[in-house]
Amino acid sequence: STNETAYQRFVYGEFVIIVFTKLSYKNFLSTGNYKITLDLTKNNTTLVSGDNGAGKSTMLDGITYALFGKSFRGIVLPLLVNSVNDKDCVVELDFIIGRDNYKIVRGMKPKIFEIYKNGDLFDQDAKSKDYQKLLEDQILKMTYKSFCQVVILGSSNYVPFMKLPAKDRRLVVENLLDIDVFSIMNTLVRGRLQMAKEYVKDIDHKIELTKEKVDAKQKLIETLEKKSADNVEEYKTDIEETKAQIEELQKEISVSQKMIDKILDELKDKDKTSEKLLENENIERQINNKIKAIDKNIDFYKDNDNCPSCKQDINDTHREEVFKEKGEEKSELQENLIGLLKEIANIEVDLNKINVVLEDVCKDEKEISKKQNQISASSQYINKLQGSISDAMVEGTEIQDAKDALNQFIGEGKGLVEDRKEKIEDKHYFEIASMMLKDSGIKAKIIKHYLPIMNKLINKYLSDMDFFCQFDLNENFDETIKSRHRDEFTYHSFSEGERLRIDLSLLLAWREVARLKNSVNCNLLILDEVFDSSLDAVGTEEFLKLLKTFGNRANVFVISHKSDTMTDKFDHHIVFEKKNNFSRIK
Repeated sequence: STNETAYQRFVYGEFVIIVFTKLSYKNFLSTGNYKITLDLTKNNTTLVSGDNGAGKSTMLDGITYALFGKSFRGIVLPLLVNSVNDKDCVVELDFIIGRDNYKIVRGMKPKIFEIYKNGDLFDQDAKSKDYQKLLEDQILKMTYKSFCQVVILGSSNYVPFMKLPAKDRRLVVENLLDIDVFSIMNTLVRGRLQMAKEYVKDIDHKIELTKEKVDAKQKLIETLEKKSADNVEEYKTDIEETKAQIEELQKEISVSQKMIDKILDELKDKDKTSEKLLENENIERQINNKIKAIDKNIDFYKDNDNCPSCKQDINDTHREEVFKEKGEEKSELQENLIGLLKEIANIEVDLNKINVVLEDVCKDEKEISKKQNQISASSQYINKLQGSISDAMVEGTEIQDAKDALNQFIGEGKGLVEDRKEKIEDKHYFEIASMMLKDSGIKAKIIKHYLPIMNKLINKYLSDMDFFCQFDLNENFDETIKSRHRDEFTYHSFSEGERLRIDLSLLLAWREVARLKNSVNCNLLILDEVFDSSLDAVGTEEFLKLLKTFGNRANVFVISHKSDTMTDKFDHHIVFEKKNNFSRIK
């Protein structure tokens, strides 16, 4: 079969790689409601060309969408669905690992995510996120970043290795060398170490509690053993003294209560005094109102010469009679008011004296309440002492019970000490393992071993593309680049074309390391518009020669606008075109 043939082509001794065999998609980006299918293993080198927007780079987005659920060019997911049909967007990707055939079907509107192995669908009970993790961790065994570093070199959304932050550079290389498992192991070990520390801490806490229980029981036993008749007599003496205190307090309360009753009896007229004050204040208001009415009447006769109602003139004789009559009436009222105000003042003085007496009564009542609380507390103390006497009578039984409990606590303590010893030993081994699994441990040793091979491969590919310099990565994946005259440069010191040569060399080096290590290794190599950017004619020619050296070890797809000058250099040529606003293979 085609798959069996593809499998045989990509097996090297004991090394088995991922062989991507077929890519199909419809209603994906500019593709219409008919399926475009690409055979990924038919030819060693394939040129893919077409006008801008014809859909030649769609295969990149199709592959990364099928594998990782995201677009290579950073297009948001809803925009991957063809905007004209706006439904039934499906991408299918077939590949082989060993003798197992896999198919991934992923799509939108409706949403689809299916993984098949030898025709059987993987269990889909897991969440979509866990389903994706299954695909990456157990089947592909590579991440999106690693896939892009060894499979795709594109000018659209590709981030070259040298532009990645140090953390991401390390992750890519660890994935290539298949040592990222140590990071997973380190995470697990750190979790176990934390659990061991918490367990030891918990045991220490339990041991301390057990010590406290042992100490408490020992003190209890000592206390019980010291109890005797003298203790009982002491309790009885305390009881008698407390009863005497209670009697004294009760006498004091009785005397205070009698004084309070006498004072309150003397103040019985308090309510009458308050009523008298209110009555006089009411009379005061009435007198003031009458005086105001008289003043108003006098003001009327002062301001008017005739009556507003009957329109008759007011003669002076009548006016004078009114002034005299009202004046006498007002004087009499004012004299009454003065006498009334004096009486009100005297009443207020009496009320103030009464209030002072009542405040003293309130203080005495609070003192009585305080003494009553003391009596209640003393009564409780007597009950407690009587209970202690009862306890002393049965001390023999309690001592034996306390000794039995003490022996039980001592046994628990010994068990905890033994358990702690085991956990301390586990904690020690976890600490050693954690130290070995850190970036500076086993991984650093492996990376240090492979660094010379990586640097040698990078410099070989740079030399093959007529870029003569000494390129070295250190253990932190920082670069040192020296020219022929030993001048030192950085990646960003070079021109865009020179940087592209470095990116190409790194890509090929990573693929070779992956092949040697049999980690992230596959048949595909896709170059998206690399020859359309800053690579000059010499660099292009040298790189094309390099591609030929892959032979049957890779299927190379080059996406380019320069089809007129490079067609004869490839085994196969695919041309995409737009017809009726839909992409198709011409």
